[in-house]
Amino acid sequence: MQLAFDGRVLRHSARTGVEHYAESIYGQLQRHFELLKPISTQHYLQQVWEHTILPLKGRKSDLLFCPANIAPLYLPANTRLVLTLHDVAFKRFPQSFSPMFRIYYSLLVPKNIDRADRIITISEASKKEIIRFYPEAEEKLTVIPLGIHEKYRVLPKIQKRKQILYVGSINERKNVTGVIEAFERLPEAQHYTLVIVGNFFGNFSLSEKSEKVLERAAANKNIVFKKGLDDEALIREYNEASCFVFPSFYEGFGLPPLEAMACGTPVITSNVSSMPEVCGDAAIYCDPYNVDDIAEKIRIVLQNRLLQAQMREKGLTRAAGFSWEKSAKAHLNLFEKVLES
Repeated sequence: MQLAFDGRVLRHSARTGVEHYAESIYGQLQRHFELLKPISTQHYLQQVWEHTILPLKGRKSDLLFCPANIAPLYLPANTRLVLTLHDVAFKRFPQSFSPMFRIYYSLLVPKNIDRADRIITISEASKKEIIRFYPEAEEKLTVIPLGIHEKYRVLPKIQKRKQILYVGSINERKNVTGVIEAFERLPEAQHYTLVIVGNFFGNFSLSEKSEKVLERAAANKNIVFKKGLDDEALIREYNEASCFVFPSFYEGFGLPPLEAMACGTPVITSNVSSMPEVCGDAAIYCDPYNVDDIAEKIRIVLQNRLLQAQMREKGLTRAAGFSWEKSAKAHLNLFEKVLES
């Protein structure tokens, strides 16, 4: 039995949730798979490789696993295909993506759904969204939650700072502008620093309003932008923050809140999409469309030490329920079923 792993996104220099998932799940599954990945680091050439070289290299495999939303347009009939479709953000929030990205995904995803033997997605919320746009996918979908690395942990001898933390891509659906505007309305803002950890990627586009909010934030001495942090630095930021704020409009899963919980930091997140499913009773929920509500929930957490302690304990327990080992076992079980069918 030969299994092939599509490692296209493992060549990406920038890391979003998709790359993080592919890297993490491959780390667990590598002894079972032959890794196939392009030589080029240029995204356009990587896409060409996906539809030309990958099918040729994978033609002798019994199963090809594509972990990053898309798969080759053509595969030999005897090669089983399992695809992970993380979400359909390109359908729900098309304005957040470049026109070329939207066109590419709109053409490719339905063809991949039709060809796939099974489709993995990462939450029940994401499953519902996929079925909404692609009802033909329903019978093929299996939900397998993501995991948390053990490196996300409470560090010894770390003191909390007067910092509010956001971690995520700078794009419309993540609602980083809602975090900024909420911070600006906080009476406590003059005594706290808002730390925004993220990157800007070419696939994402911002509205004129969001651009202005970000420009205003860049001029605010109490708002700090940090890009390209390594794992050690990011874990330290999670540990030092007084609270973590993640009022995203839409998430397939949403790892940063769980990472913050694993580091002992209270989490404020959205009451929509996958966030209640992922965070359970360990987070404080806000309406991401209401900046005043985001600000009020931050204020409530910052002013209540007892609540912070309770959220810390609940968060540590919640995060401990997610592991890449558990996720990998569910993947392997699915691959075995596909090969047996």
